[in-house]
Amino acid sequence: MGKITPARVVVAGLGNADEFDAEAVRSVSSEVLRYLRRRGVDQAVTIAHGAGIGGLSPDESGQAMAEGSLLGLYRFDRYYTNGGDADEDFEELTIAELDEARADAIRRGVSKGRSMAEATMIARNLVNEPANIMTPTSMAKVAHEVAEANSLGFEVLNNDDMLEKGMGAFMGVAQGSDEPAKLIILTYEGDPENPGNNLGLIGKGITFDTGGISLKPAAGMESMKGDMAGGASVIAAMQIIAQLRPRINVTGMVAATENMPGGSAQRPGDVVTAMNGKTIEIINTDAEGRLVLADALCLARERGITRLVDIATLTGAMVTTLGKACTGAMGNDDGLIGDVISAGKTDRRKILAAADVR
Repeated sequence: MGKITPARVVVAGLGNADEFDAEAVRSVSSEVLRYLRRRGVDQAVTIAHGAGIGGLSPDESGQAMAEGSLLGLYRFDRYYTNGGDADEDFEELTIAELDEARADAIRRGVSKGRSMAEATMIARNLVNEPANIMTPTSMAKVAHEVAEANSLGFEVLNNDDMLEKGMGAFMGVAQGSDEPAKLIILTYEGDPENPGNNLGLIGKGITFDTGGISLKPAAGMESMKGDMAGGASVIAAMQIIAQLRPRINVTGMVAATENMPGGSAQRPGDVVTAMNGKTIEIINTDAEGRLVLADALCLARERGITRLVDIATLTGAMVTTLGKACTGAMGNDDGLIGDVISAGKTDRRKILAAADVR
């Protein structure tokens, strides 16, 4: 590498060595690049900070730098009339490392970090889109693009398909909207010779939630475009899974519809029949998430998926109970619940190191 003569130098503290980890690298990377962008800098060179400190290997450091940099620079300004701050975009970050072996490891980490960040930005974009743009049909289109780009299986069930399968719980929610509902299915076969080695990710995809006939208060209702964040997370997770290639079969399902108070909307007191034949009395139409997820879970079980995790913005009561520091998990398998909680607590580098990756 030739001599670098920077026009400006930014020195950023990394904190105490005994508290240093990958999250610190992500945080510093994002803050520094946002700082540079605000000052009109569009190119920078950084030393491979973190490698060898706090137990971080070069590839872990590279991954954290890529994630922090890309996610720190993320903006959703698509609808700014004058193009937002596009003239202030940051264009290029070079990571400097003189040792070739360490440089190769950093490159591998950067590649993995880019994959993680790009999938995260897919989820962010889906959630940030307004509900008149991000309809169930639009959500299915994005999922199809992800599937084609990553060699995933793709399938969509439409209203007629779901009615034929007896998904009365899902269709009860969908009937109040003019927008067609979609049950989006993405599949990854990482262990095709062993179909019992499977995992199902089921995401709530309510692209706008008025509450239905049990109408929500007007204040803050605009945020209900984000009631499909669980589904967005599933689509993003399927992209990462396809790129990391773990030895497991994974099916991602997104139950996408609007919950609207149209003339055909279900009413409090109605009774619907789910795919498994169970009848459900509707007391409050704003409890729609459990209805769409119920039929998606039934379909997953019909297809032989034995380990199921659903991801949803299911109830504001969870935030009231636990605040924004963590979320809640519940289920009928203490072992699986423990695995999910452990995965949330475990550093990603340990998960990847332990995974049986193809």
